[in-house]
Amino acid sequence: MDEKTRVVSASTDTLNTTTKVVTGSTTVESAELICGCPEPGPETIEVEQVLGAEMAQRVVELDMFVPAGEPDIQQVIDVYVKDLEIKKIDVIRDKVIVRGDLEVKVMYVADLPDEPVHAYEKKHIRWTRDIEVDGAEPDMKATADVVVEFVDYDFHCHHDRRKVHITIVLKVWVRVVTTTEMDVYALSPIDEVGIIENTTASTSSSDHASASKFSDETVSAAETGGGNIEAFGEENLLVTGPMTPTAGKPTGVSGAVTVSGNVVNVRTGPGTNFPVVAKVKRNDTLTVKEQAFGWYKVVLPDGSTTGWIASWLVTGAAG
Repeated sequence: MDEKTRVVSASTDTLNTTTKVVTGSTTVESAELICGCPEPGPETIEVEQVLGAEMAQRVVELDMFVPAGEPDIQQVIDVYVKDLEIKKIDVIRDKVIVRGDLEVKVMYVADLPDEPVHAYEKKHIRWTRDIEVDGAEPDMKATADVVVEFVDYDFHCHHDRRKVHITIVLKVWVRVVTTTEMDVYALSPIDEVGIIENTTASTSSSDHASASKFSDETVSAAETGGGNIEAFGEENLLVTGPMTPTAGKPTGVSGAVTVSGNVVNVRTGPGTNFPVVAKVKRNDTLTVKEQAFGWYKVVLPDGSTTGWIASWLVTGAAG
């Protein structure tokens, strides 16, 4: 044996390792034996990616008649839409079908000597809207949201004093996500301090659908610009509003909000899976245009950049 090379075997209760002393230097044969930790290996995780998020309007038209035994209508006070809900979402090839229902209430002045105020309603009015999403397949996951955009009514006291024709415009959002598997070796380090985005806060009680709660629970024709319009020089003239889907004053959120997080992402769509287009800082003021899935579509302080921000990361009266 070469005198300059000696092999020494040593064992301990804690390390249980073998080292080689070669010309005075020590080398480790196994990192696993020394630290007691397994060598890093890949871990498979599932990652959700947004395939598409689209919006479409749904016009619901119906006639509501005064129930038997109730007095005729002298004048309609207002028409209210409430209890708007999504009941079912189906994904088919390149399309998402959303089904739901709503309730409508009519308040009116009765055609009686003392002109009392009466009301009648209709529940479980069903509606359906199909929205195209390219690449959608039946096994994919979809979420949906809906708000009332416009309410209008038409009442002709000279033709039928017991019938009110009602038009409701809904704005329906759908989002389709796909799930892919990805191999990862370690968690990525935090590279941006102060950026906050908690995805769990945007999840509704249902994993599939939500009717937005950012406007009042009840939406009326008076709030959306429909119904009675008082013409110059005429009294109590009943005029129907525009019948196009985009007519009327939007009932979605509007106004200004203030960023409450230190640094917050603004994204291309309503969800954390959408790309980031900009970042805003605490106390920045943003103009709100609409909402979906618990996110606000905003205009940034520069007046030209638009994007979506999580509603729970801003404060202020958007309504």
